[in-house]
Amino acid sequence: MELNERLDKFEKLVSDKPSNFLSKLAYYKANKKWIDQSSKVAINVLEALNQKGLSQKDLAKKMNVSAQQVNKIIKGKQNLTFETVGKLETALEISLMEIIDYKPVTEIKTNSTQIKPVEKTLTNELVKNVLENFRFPDNFKQKEGAQMDVVYNKLTQTINYPKAG
Repeated sequence: MELNERLDKFEKLVSDKPSNFLSKLAYYKANKKWIDQSSKVAINVLEALNQKGLSQKDLAKKMNVSAQQVNKIIKGKQNLTFETVGKLETALEISLMEIIDYKPVTEIKTNSTQIKPVEKTLTNELVKNVLENFRFPDNFKQKEGAQMDVVYNKLTQTINYPKAG
């Protein structure tokens, strides 16, 4: 195949319309949380339909909504309201969401452990160990009065070179 033929084929594949990929990406990033949740609902709905032997049309009738809306739900492209989730749960006899009852913050129990800042302790310990155990090699020489700054995290220590001997 000659170069001109390849270029012709390539030009047929390339669209004249500008790509909207970046706008789709921006939309996804801005709406990622509900899109991910909607996809999880879609998987659960599909599984329930399969287990109960129902079609999307059957579900639409039970929910009293259009088949198109059920199709959007199944594709995970529907930003679901509590009303729609409630209709899905009732129609399929499943639970899709759990709303946590209100509790004052002081009564909420967590499994997490609070980690106290230890940066200063670690930094001091590191500097102490390094400086105490640091020895220049025997063949190391310096100019008279030269200094070297050693930086560990946010702490700076000055070390004087050993005098040339």
